[in-house]
Formats: sequence, C-alpha cells, structure tokens
Amino acid sequence: MALLRKLTIRSQLTLIALALALIVLIILSASYLQMAKIIQSNNNKATSDLILQMKQTIYANKDVLERLMTNIAFNADVQSFLLEEDKVQRFLLSKRVESLLVNTRTLKEGILDILLLGHEGRWMDIGGGRRLTTPYQGRLTDEGAFQYYTVQDAGDQYSTTSLFLIGVNIKYAQPGERFNASIGTLFFVVSPKALMGGISSISQEMNSQAFFMDQEDRVIASGDTAGLEKELEELYTQRALTNHDEQELQWDGRTYMAKGEYLPELKSSIVSIIPKDVLMRDLNFIRIFFSIIFVLGGIVMLVLFAILTNNILLPLKKLMMYMNTIKHGNLDKLKHGIDLDGYVEITVMANEFNKMMNQIDMLTKELLDANTALLGAELERKQAELSYLRSQINPHFLYNTLEMIKGMAAVKGAQEIRASAAALASIFRYSIKGDGMVPLQTELSIIESYLHIQRLRFGSRFHVELDAEEAALDCLVPKMILQPIVENAVYHGLELKEKQGLLRIQAVKSTADDLILIVEDDGVGMEPDRLEWLKSMLLESPQDLLSGKGKGSIGFANVNARIKLMYGSKYGLAVRSVAGKGTWVQLTLSAKAGVHHEDKSIAGR
Repeated sequence: MALLRKLTIRSQLTLIALALALIVLIILSASYLQMAKIIQSNNNKATSDLILQMKQTIYANKDVLERLMTNIAFNADVQSFLLEEDKVQRFLLSKRVESLLVNTRTLKEGILDILLLGHEGRWMDIGGGRRLTTPYQGRLTDEGAFQYYTVQDAGDQYSTTSLFLIGVNIKYAQPGERFNASIGTLFFVVSPKALMGGISSISQEMNSQAFFMDQEDRVIASGDTAGLEKELEELYTQRALTNHDEQELQWDGRTYMAKGEYLPELKSSIVSIIPKDVLMRDLNFIRIFFSIIFVLGGIVMLVLFAILTNNILLPLKKLMMYMNTIKHGNLDKLKHGIDLDGYVEITVMANEFNKMMNQIDMLTKELLDANTALLGAELERKQAELSYLRSQINPHFLYNTLEMIKGMAAVKGAQEIRASAAALASIFRYSIKGDGMVPLQTELSIIESYLHIQRLRFGSRFHVELDAEEAALDCLVPKMILQPIVENAVYHGLELKEKQGLLRIQAVKSTADDLILIVEDDGVGMEPDRLEWLKSMLLESPQDLLSGKGKGSIGFANVNARIKLMYGSKYGLAVRSVAGKGTWVQLTLSAKAGVHHEDKSIAGR
C-alpha cells in the first residue's frame, strides 16, 4: 500500500485496470477450460454411445441374417433337395428351393448371394459366387454355429470388392437314423451394408463414418476410402483402437477422432471416426464467444477508464494549476474562483475550495481591519490619557499646595482642615503615581477618601453603604474610574435633596467573568429630557468625546470612553433615573483583565 501511495493516480488506475483485465481473463480461461472438459466428456460419451448403437445395430442385423439362414437350413424342400435321389423330384425341388433363395435374398438389403452345397456334388447358387466359398467349406465345424469370414478382392462379380461370407452346416431335422446329421452347407455372401444397415442414419447425425476391420487387420468398407485405410490399419496394427480410447488421425486434410471395439462373433472390429471440428464445434463457438466478450469488455474498460480519467485527473490537474497560480501571488484569480467539471465529489470539492478561499480572503481583510482598529484604538487610548491629564489642574502643584495647607493647619490646630487636606492629597497622589490598573479595593479606598472630604462639607445629610463581594475586590480596574460617578451622585443628586440621602456602592463579579459596579443614590434624580440627553451622549463615539467634539461633559463621557476603549464596545455605562427618586448608574468591566494578589493597602493611609 505504501508503494501505491507513491504512484500517481493515473498509474494506480492503470494498475487497477490491468489487474481487473487479468482477473477477467483468468475467470474466462477457467470457465473455458471447465466447459472444454464438460464438452470433451460429453463428446466421449457421445462417441461411446455411437459405438454402442452401431454395435447393437450390427448384432440386430446379424440376428436377422442368422434367422433367415436358419429358415433356409431347416426348410423341408431344402433338406429334401439335398437328399433326394430321384432326378425328377430333385429337379422339381430345385425350382422351389431356388425360388426360396431368391425370395430370401430380397428380404434383407445387402445379401449378394446365397449358396447351397450338399454332399455328392449337389449345389445351388443364385448369384454365381460358388468359387468364393470353396476355400471356406472345410473350415465349418459340426457344432451348428454360424461362421463369419471376410473376403477382400471379390472381383467385379458383386457391387463391392469387400464382403462377408457367413456359413453354417445344415443338419437333418426329420426323424430317423439321419437326424441331426450334416447333410450340406449354406453360405450367405453379404456386403458390409447387410450388417451395418441403419448405421448410416446414426452416422449422419454425428457426421461420422463407420468401418469394419477384419481378422487380418484390413479395412472392410465401401466407397472412396483411399488414404483412410492405411491410417486405420496402422492404428489397428498398433492395437490403439481396441483399448476404448480415442485416437487422432489425419485424412483428406481433416483431423478425425477414431474409436473402435472388437466383435469376437464376427472376428472383426467396428471402427467409428468423427471429424474433430464437429466434436469441438461447440467448444470453438465458446472460444469465439469468450474472445468477443473479452475484447468487448476491454473496450468498455478503456472507455470507462477514459471517462474516469477525464472526470478525476483533469479536474485535479486544473485545481493544482489554480493553486500554483495563487501561490505565485496572482490574487486576481481569487475573485473568479475555480470551476471544475467532473464527478459530484469534484464539484463539491471545487465549491468548498472556493468557499475556503473566499473565507481566507475575508479573514485577511478582517485581520487588516482589526490591525487598523487596534492601531486606532492605541491612538485613541493615548488621546484619552492626554485628555484625562488635560482635564486635571496641575496635580503636582495642587499636591504640594495641599501639603503646605496641611502643615499650616497642624500648626494652627485646625484638625478638620488638616484631615481634609490629607484626604485630598491622598487622592492626588493616587492619581499621578503607580500603574493605570489597580485592584478594586484600592479604588474603593480612594472613594472613601473622597467621601471623607464630602462629609466634612455636608455633615450628616447623607450616609454611604458599601457592598463589595470578596471575589470582586481583587479584580483590576482602571484608576479613577469610580470617582467621577460618585462625584456626580453627590453634587447632582444628594446635594439638592432637602432630606437625608443614601449613597450605595456595589461590586459584583458575574458568572460571565464580568465585573459589575453600581453607584446608586436616592437624590433628586433627572428629568426625562435630561436623561435622554445623557444616554445620547453615551452613544457618541469615544473619539469625539475624548477630542472635545462631543456635546457632553468630562465626567460620564470620560468614564464611558475609557471603558469602551479598554474593554470593547459591549462594556461601558448604563444609566437609569427617575425625577424625585434618584439615579442608578452601572459600570460593566471585564474581570479577565487580571487579578491583583499583592499588597492591598489603601494609598494615603
């Protein structure tokens, strides 16, 4: 698998196509061989069945001939003719016997001649073949069995030069002292057709030919067998046709399958030859059929391979070229994207790639915008700090002046003046020294210093409630973030109230890691118009407020702008107020800015 991964897709597809073609070829070859075995087995069975049918036909014809000979041998006129001494009677009997023999010859096709031979030189021959029987008369036994002989070169007396000679001794069948005694001999001269009659129809069905091989290993057949006789006699001499196996032989430009079986009663063999191309006709058709299937399958696979290549490789190549173009900095292509034609997966991949490139382009632009915004925010923060510093009277001058007043009050024994100066000096020292972020507890200690000064002025006209969670006290907040809000509550809410007022300060750390600071008073509150004006002022951009272009004051605007520039647009101030009932201000900051774990002592104490 690791080797395949190193190859190109085209190479892998080619290997897969070749493997499939090889598998198909193996399957077709295995199927062909299996069918060839089946057809060969069927052909062998068909040849064996043919030999069996031929054998049955020959024995059936043999039985017919033997019955005819038996009828003649035991005919009363024939037996009387062979023993009659009276010439007149013998002459009359000869006419009846001759008529019997002629009629018998017509009963079976292939009977060429019938010869009747008796002792004392009596004989009858209806076909003139007496001279052929002379060599075989002494070979007949007295057992009454039929004897078969093959005759080659019978001359032109008969229609065939090769024939069978069937002989049997005639036994006297009448009661008396001569009963069962040999009184003569009967011969049938027959052509091979007489025994092979009916085989021609069987042979035509199988396109085969049948032959006899005599006891002298010679072919007994009729028709044009030139060349075939020599081949058959050679195979027979080698005893190759008597082992029940098929053998090949060439004749007349064709290959034949030959098979034979020995017939002991006839002292000869029956041989059948079938053209090999006839036997293999079905197999040749299967071979051609499988070859056509393989070729057509190959063409179909090539077409499918071409389609697969066009639908996968070409789109991938186009995608790689597009990626290289983008890689080399041609970003104009991003505007148009890429269009790939192919399978659904290729189209989906192209669409997703275009979406991804669009997202990358969009994220790049957002990153540039974010960097620009960060730079702008940094500038705005610097501007806010500058505006904050500008909004203050020279703190160092005031701090030094307050230290001087505190010293003079101590000399004169004015303790209230001394305490007020000390608290105010603490506030100024806190504002001009240290980091921009302080723990909330430190910020609250400065609020206490501020309220101490206000109590000296207002006495008991209002009292203060401080409720801060322990977890919130360690959160870092911007320095001087609460003082403007508390100052607004005192001067614009509680100072104008005739009765005693309440100032409540709360600090809560929410579950969303936000720090919530609430400054609430029960002073005179604000009219709806004034409240709407204040809310609209808080909606103005921090840049306008800090640059002095806004329509608000330094208090709420400064605090709101600092929070938004430091933590983001979702943080800042929220104000609610009802005329005659009081004002509620909420500061929302992020508690993720850090937690202070060092000294929590209050500045100036």
